[in-house]
Amino acid sequence: MFFKKRYFKFARSSNNKLYLFNVFFNFNNFYFEFLGFFGFYKIYFKYFYFFKKNNFINIFNLKKLFFLKKLTGFVYSCIFNIIKGLTFNYEKILIFRGLGYKVILRSFYLYFYLSYSHPRIYKIPADIFVKILNNNNEISIKSNNKQRLGEICLVFKRLKKIDVYKGKGIFYKNEKITLKIFKKK
Repeated sequence: MFFKKRYFKFARSSNNKLYLFNVFFNFNNFYFEFLGFFGFYKIYFKYFYFFKKNNFINIFNLKKLFFLKKLTGFVYSCIFNIIKGLTFNYEKILIFRGLGYKVILRSFYLYFYLSYSHPRIYKIPADIFVKILNNNNEISIKSNNKQRLGEICLVFKRLKKIDVYKGKGIFYKNEKITLKIFKKK
């Protein structure tokens, strides 16, 4: 059964409320399940137990180990990112700068033309949504999982190393690089 309350308070940030807009969740012992507009997400926390009383959720670590006390903050941020991702999709925009740099989307495959003799082909995972913008020089990547989105964008950025002398490469939309000066004789 999914809880249908509009907000919950977490133990660590009891003054702040975590609002749930169109996101329902359920937890059994070590599993946390979320159902939102952008999909279903299930996560397993091995050493943590969740307890609910009214609108208050508390997380207990079963083993009183030092490193698990540090992980409780990670668990809170992980849950917050999941809820935010199921409410509003995370999005990153990659820009391709350089002569002959372009991307073509064909069904479930991305073809990267990065001034090599052949295109680099990448299959798009099921949880990632890609849209081509501006004459095949920009792509918009969306996902409800923040970590997965960052990993996919990093894979795309590593396809071609950034040239810091000419300003060529694959960049995030708001990323700024400082160009190096050529050596003078």
